[in-house]
Amino acid sequence: MPQGNLNIFGPEAGEPAIEFILVWAALFLSALLIVRGDWRIGTVTKITLIAAGLGGLITLATSSALVVSIFALAQFLVPLCALSIWLDNLFRPTTCAFEAPYAVAGVLTAFAFGCLGVYVVGNGYEYNKVDFNGLAWQPQIVGLFLAPLAVLILYLRRLSLWLRLTILTVSVGLIWLAWSRTGLGGLVLVAAIEATRFALKKLWKPASASEGSGKRLRRSLSRLGLGGLYAACVIGSLWYASGTSTAVIKPDAPSQLFNLEGYTASRGMPIARSYGNIEGHLATGIGFGVPSDPRLLDPYTAIENLRILKTEGRFEILIDKGNSYVAIFEEAGLLGAPIWLALFFFMLYRVAETGPVGRALAILFLVCALGEAIVFSVSGIGLLHWASLIAAAGFAKQPRRRVSHLVPAEYTYDKLVKNRRAEDRN
Repeated sequence: MPQGNLNIFGPEAGEPAIEFILVWAALFLSALLIVRGDWRIGTVTKITLIAAGLGGLITLATSSALVVSIFALAQFLVPLCALSIWLDNLFRPTTCAFEAPYAVAGVLTAFAFGCLGVYVVGNGYEYNKVDFNGLAWQPQIVGLFLAPLAVLILYLRRLSLWLRLTILTVSVGLIWLAWSRTGLGGLVLVAAIEATRFALKKLWKPASASEGSGKRLRRSLSRLGLGGLYAACVIGSLWYASGTSTAVIKPDAPSQLFNLEGYTASRGMPIARSYGNIEGHLATGIGFGVPSDPRLLDPYTAIENLRILKTEGRFEILIDKGNSYVAIFEEAGLLGAPIWLALFFFMLYRVAETGPVGRALAILFLVCALGEAIVFSVSGIGLLHWASLIAAAGFAKQPRRRVSHLVPAEYTYDKLVKNRRAEDRN
């Protein structure tokens, strides 16, 4: 979408118009479904949105650039509202939740084969790694887009095995060609955690516990594991930021995945700068959506920076934020960061509880947030990851095998209750 926005509106377009239209259309449709009575806003979603509003009020009251924070907060809360309502109503009969992962995977598959076509015809160019000019203006994007596809495609049971393996091979191969550190690292960690979980499930049998209590214990361990990983990401990010320097290290493709200095590479400078802002604004933060580099507050500087980034791909740009967890503390400070961190984890937890696919996407989101500021970003990569995360919850109601009739039996409609299931009558 960012590349499409660039092609349609030109490098001077600072606002992501395509994402803006999609997000507001989604909010409008959600509101329409609520007014018609097909959807409802549950207590959990209300609490989520109230917490987001509280975090927003705190950060607005302490922002160093109030107008910037107001617009940034609106651009975050509007999509968050639509996504929260979607998650809350995901399994109502009018939603067809089990089709959502197929829609997301279909878009990402088109992107993958588009990148493959660019590479085959020779339009990909190399800068320590392979870019796919015309579809992805930066190789890291390839990994961030296709890592969710690699997870999703394994579980699309109504697709043929050969098709799933083909798409998986293409997506992982393209991530490797682009040498996307975050994409590769995220997939490796997800594979390691899921393999360990599967082995423990098969090998460990509680001696005196029934099957039911064994499942409860595994679920408790899974929750603790997700919470532990989340805490490790937050604490580890702040620890790394406290000791890094503002020097820009040119990425070294052969070693960057398996070496901490190479892995962080160009992110060291923006992370260190963000940590400097944390030290200078420890209690209040600099403000929601406020750039780490104050020069980016100048619209002319920001537009020129965007033009260089998207059309020339040089490193002589004002790189902004390089880590979501550091960015949360930088923007919200000690007053607002706990609210945003709790809200973020609550959304991840709700999706992870739906099953193995939701859990895998939640882990992938946590890892990708280490290398990109995607938590508060709801255009381009951030919007893709949030949507993929919510869509993954649809696997909980997916048919276990391919069927000719796509609607499962439990989704049959009762005409007497206005196209709703009988149990949703009230």
